[in-house]
Amino acid sequence: MRNLRAIALITFLEGLRSRVFFGLFLLALTLFSATYVLSYLFPRDVIKVAVDLGLGIVSLVGLVLTLFLGTQLLAKDLERRTIHTVVAKAVSRSEYVVGKFAGLSFIIACAMVILGAFAGLAIWVVDLLTADQYGVMHWQAFVVSLCTMTLMLVLLASVIVFFSSFTSSTFVALGLALVVYLIGQSIEEIRNFLASGAEGIAINPVFEKIVAVAYYVFPNLAAFDFKMHAAHGLPLAASAVVWAIAYGGVYTAVMVVAAAWIFGRREFP
Repeated sequence: MRNLRAIALITFLEGLRSRVFFGLFLLALTLFSATYVLSYLFPRDVIKVAVDLGLGIVSLVGLVLTLFLGTQLLAKDLERRTIHTVVAKAVSRSEYVVGKFAGLSFIIACAMVILGAFAGLAIWVVDLLTADQYGVMHWQAFVVSLCTMTLMLVLLASVIVFFSSFTSSTFVALGLALVVYLIGQSIEEIRNFLASGAEGIAINPVFEKIVAVAYYVFPNLAAFDFKMHAAHGLPLAASAVVWAIAYGGVYTAVMVVAAAWIFGRREFP
């Protein structure tokens, strides 16, 4: 546990020192500053647009941060061969993988708290300067959306760690993670479309089976998306939120355990 904490702390500090980390925050601050102006391009739905825009910026910046730092996580140590030094100091490979993942998760959580605070501030200013007839802010749904978004990014980070456990190429890990992200965001919609009958469209049975298998293999990232509830004030179902938390926790744990198992049997060059 002591080694695990040390690796997690070092990973966290390395992430904070990354130039990309600061670059993305500057970009996010610029976009948040423009929220007031952009929201008034849609005068009848000012608050809805401000919430949608704010959460969209948080989601995009968080995704880029997770992909960039996640793919660099193990690849950097392998390229510099510092992994040999680490595992030679009575640190098990499973502790190394779990510690790296814990450090990355902490960076993601901190980044989402800061980004969420800036997004909330920008939306609060818009809400303060806007009459109620142009919309009402739903803060509870906003916070829930931020929390589930963070869980989704942590899950994606576990998938990146899983891919990084058997490949040294940053581009391969990044490409695979992007594929998983795109499938995860759309698989539920495709499955629901096929389940609805798709009248007038001939669906290949093989394609239906592929979609059915993919639905259970790939993470359903749409289950973590509550931005629509926050923007439009739709009622939040407690069961949907609890399901997203439980689903994300189990899927993340499986990915990290699998990554530690594969990394423990990997031959280093």
